[in-house]
Amino acid sequence: MEYLTLSNVTRDILLVHQNKPPFYFSCCDGLLILPKQGRNSKTIVLDLNIEPEYAQAINKKYGPISDYVNTHGHMDHIAHVHAWEQLGITIHAPFPESNNLMNLRYFYETFGWKEGVDFSVIEKFGEINKYQECNNVQVFKPGDTLQFEHLKCKTINFKGHSQSHIGLLLPTEKVFHISCLGFDQMSPKKDSFGPWYGFKQCSIEQYLEDITWAEEIFLKKAKFLTSSHGYIVKNPDTTPFEYMREKIRKNQELVDRGLKTINLKLEFEEKIKQLLEMDLIFPKRKMKGFLEDIYRFWEKGFIEKHVKRSNIK
Repeated sequence: MEYLTLSNVTRDILLVHQNKPPFYFSCCDGLLILPKQGRNSKTIVLDLNIEPEYAQAINKKYGPISDYVNTHGHMDHIAHVHAWEQLGITIHAPFPESNNLMNLRYFYETFGWKEGVDFSVIEKFGEINKYQECNNVQVFKPGDTLQFEHLKCKTINFKGHSQSHIGLLLPTEKVFHISCLGFDQMSPKKDSFGPWYGFKQCSIEQYLEDITWAEEIFLKKAKFLTSSHGYIVKNPDTTPFEYMREKIRKNQELVDRGLKTINLKLEFEEKIKQLLEMDLIFPKRKMKGFLEDIYRFWEKGFIEKHVKRSNIK
C-alpha cells in the first residue's frame, strides 16, 4: 500500500487516496465501507477510482468486495473502474453518465466535446489517463436510495457539476461524501482549484444552490464530510462550503477584470475569444497539442458562464 493513503472516517469506513496518479485526471479518492455485523457482510467501495494494481491490493487486504458505486462520468471517476469489475465486483452508476464507463464515445458526446474538439483528442486524453471500458454497469437514477444488505446509501443529485453527478449520504453512519462538488483541499489551508464547471451543461447558479444544499445536509444529517479530492471534515466545520463559494467568486473577479480591458461593444463570441487569450483560468500558453485543445475547451465553458452573469456591460 506504498502508493495509497488510508484514513479512518469512522472505525469501519476508510477514505482512500492514490498518492501518485499517472495524470491529473486519472484518479479520485473514495470510501471503503468495511464489513460490520448486522450491516454489510462484504466490503463496499464508493467511488474510489484508482489504478488496477491498487484496486487488487485493496481487494486482497479488505475483500471480498461485493459492490462499487460510481458518482458520475468525468474521467477522474471512470478511468480505472474496469479494474473493480474484473475482480468480479458489481458496478453501479447514475444514468445517463453510466454509459461513459462502457464507451469513450459516450464520454465525448455526453459533455459536448464535439463542439470544440475532435474525437481523436479525447482518445489521447483517455490514453494518458489509462481509461478502459467496463462491460456491464447496473444503472440507477440520481436521487435513488441504494441498499446493500442493511446499508442504505442515499444518492443526492448535485447537477451543477454534471447532469448525473451525485453525493452519497450514509444516514446511519452519518457520513456524507460530496464527490466532486468542489472541495479539493488535500489539507487545511492548502489551496487548490475549486469547483469545476467547464462543460456546457454545468451551471454556476445551480452550483451555488448545490453548495447550500450540501451544507444543510452536512450540518443536519452527518458527522463527517468527505470528497473526491479533499481531507475529512467534521461537523460543524463549514470550511468546505466557504471555500467553494470563494473560489467561484474569485473566478468571477478574474473574468470581470478581463472584461474591463476589452471593447465591451464586441459581439459575445469575440469577447470570449479575446478573454481566452488572457489565460484567466488555465496557463494554456504552457501547453501544447491535444492538452491545449482540452483546456481551451474547458476555459471557454468557464468564461462564457461568468460573462453572462457579469455586471460589467
